Amino acid sequence: MEFADMQMNTQQKRYALSRSSAIKATFFSLVLFYFLEDISKPIFSTAMNEEAGETTSNHLVMRDVNFPKKIDSGWDESGIALYKDRVKSLAKEGVIDTTVYPPGPTDTKGGLLEERVNAFAVSNSETRFWSNLSNGGWERQTFHIFNKYINVGRTTVVDFGTWIGPTLLYHGQYALRAFGIEADPVAFATVEYNVELNRKLNPSWGTKVTVDSGCVARPEDVGQLTMKAGGGKAGGSMSGLGAVYHDKGEASATWKVSCYTLPDIFEKYWGIRKPYKDVFIKIDIESYECKLVPSFYDWLKDETFLPKMYISFHPQIESCSDEEFDGVLKFLKLYDHARVHADNADLQLKTATVHDLKEKLQDVVLYQDHHLTDLEVLDDVQQ
Repeated sequence: MEFADMQMNTQQKRYALSRSSAIKATFFSLVLFYFLEDISKPIFSTAMNEEAGETTSNHLVMRDVNFPKKIDSGWDESGIALYKDRVKSLAKEGVIDTTVYPPGPTDTKGGLLEERVNAFAVSNSETRFWSNLSNGGWERQTFHIFNKYINVGRTTVVDFGTWIGPTLLYHGQYALRAFGIEADPVAFATVEYNVELNRKLNPSWGTKVTVDSGCVARPEDVGQLTMKAGGGKAGGSMSGLGAVYHDKGEASATWKVSCYTLPDIFEKYWGIRKPYKDVFIKIDIESYECKLVPSFYDWLKDETFLPKMYISFHPQIESCSDEEFDGVLKFLKLYDHARVHADNADLQLKTATVHDLKEKLQDVVLYQDHHLTDLEVLDDVQQ
């Protein structure tokens, strides 16, 4: 499809959505506002599984009973206040249909996709960002990587930090299941809203997507940690546990959040169990990479099948110690293959040194020999 045609289709979809879903979106927003007065935890995260004999709070229940147990954010009063304020503002905003450029994969397996992955519904509160996304102006290489390494209808995708959902709502359309986690209370309120919109408006794939509030940490950091907003305000894409980009010092919003190890989240909350033959993990955590990534070594060192990983490393890694870089490299060497520079070059793992990492490490895609057959098929289809 030509990009001009895609833009025209986008306008048509937005118009259709504004007519066909206006009543649904208005009702959805009113219900959010009504229940706001009794929020102590995320609105959609408090509903417990009645079928499992657990209690249900008086908050809105919009989840299927087969959804995973929800993660407790553990936000302090500051975090809860930020979340409540954002939910209140979302209740007054409208809905738009947005697209991603490049579009997602066509179905090479037969019958799993009705049409090419692209459009999804979101709150209209970040229209400038969504417009930039539609025009291919935001992390285009990330979506190319998803299209290459995620198998339609077969790959379970784990996405953290999820921010407001651009990646989660993209690969969620063609993954087997898609799980997101976000620690920023303002960003989480937005992505939670966007996920629930698509569960209602695009149930064929929206019901396979779930998002939780909380953070992923190394074992020694499990518990409540303090997060800071990059740029000063919560809700941006630069909040982190360590040194954040555009740190405003005491003027930056801060809050406490509960942190869990990824293996615990897999086992206790999401039901993702070994072997990880077709699991893809996308990691985008500001300033905490050098602490978290080395901790994966003990988790995965004895596994025959390792999950595919896409890890973004941010400028703050300049402050990582040599010991932390050693830990990152030790973990990377568990894998057969590492691709760097937006999947355009190989990192020679057998001979790589800490110096190489410091020079080359902006992002890395990790995969095993057992993934090669699927990747070759996808390459043939895309060429």
